[in-house]
Amino acid sequence: MRLADSEKSRTFADRNTKERIMNSKLLKLDEPCKVIYAGGRIGRHIATLLTWEDDPEETSAEIVETRQYPVLDQGEECPAGTLMTTDLEDCRVVCSYNPANGITGTNLYWLAGIIQYDFQQLEPSGAEYILERLKVLGCQIKLPEVELKDEDGTTLLDENGKPEMVTKYDYTATLYISITKGDFEKDLSKREYIVKGNPHEGLYFESMGTADEIYSDLTYQLSVYSHYLLKGLGAVTFDTHDAMLADVLNRLNADQGIETNYRDIL
Repeated sequence: MRLADSEKSRTFADRNTKERIMNSKLLKLDEPCKVIYAGGRIGRHIATLLTWEDDPEETSAEIVETRQYPVLDQGEECPAGTLMTTDLEDCRVVCSYNPANGITGTNLYWLAGIIQYDFQQLEPSGAEYILERLKVLGCQIKLPEVELKDEDGTTLLDENGKPEMVTKYDYTATLYISITKGDFEKDLSKREYIVKGNPHEGLYFESMGTADEIYSDLTYQLSVYSHYLLKGLGAVTFDTHDAMLADVLNRLNADQGIETNYRDIL
C-alpha cells in the first residue's frame, strides 16, 4: 500500500475557527487487487479514500469521524476509478489472489454468501450482474468436488488408490417459506410469501410475492446459475420442510426432469 502524493485537503474551515476540519487522503493499493462487492457493484479494489476530521478545540491530535470509501475498477467498458459512497466496513471481499496458482478466484459457497448479502440490500444487483462482472474481471469460481461412484453407489478409486473426484453439478436448494400476506385467504393465488434458500448448499435463491411470481423469479435465478455455473450439465432439486408452495416446487423440479410429489398442508 502507499499514500497518494496529494496533500490532505481542508474543505470546511481554518484552524482559527471553531469548526472541525475535513481532511482526505487517497490510499492506492498494490497489485494484485482483491475483487470486492461495494454498494451493489463488483470491481477490483484499486484504492481507498480516507476521510477524517480534526477538532480545533481538542488539545491532543485526536482524529474523529474517520471514514473509508473504496475506489473500484469494474473492468471493460467501465473506466477505472469509480468512488463508491459505501463505507468500506459494509463491503465484502469476493475474490482474492492465490500466489500458489496465480489465480484470482473464489469458491461456490463463498459466492452464495455474497449473493445472499446482495439480497439484503435495499436495491439488490442480482446474481446475473454479479456473475457477469466476475467473468469480465477474470475471477474464477471453483465448484466443489464429490467422489465418483458407480451404479451401486461404490466409490471409484484412481490409480493411486484414492477416491476419484469429479466436479459437482447436481445440487439441492432447500427453501424456507413464510407467509407474508393472506394467511386466511381462501384464494391461494392471492396469498403472498417470502422464500429464502441456504447459501451453505452452494446456490442461493430468494424471492417474495405470489406463488406465480415466486415460480417466475426462481425459474429465472435457476437459468442464471445454469448458464454461468452449471453449464447446463447439472440440475437443482428444490426442497422444503415447510409444506407450502408445493405446486411451485414440483413445477420447478419437473422443468428439469425431476419428479417430486410435494403436498401443501397450509
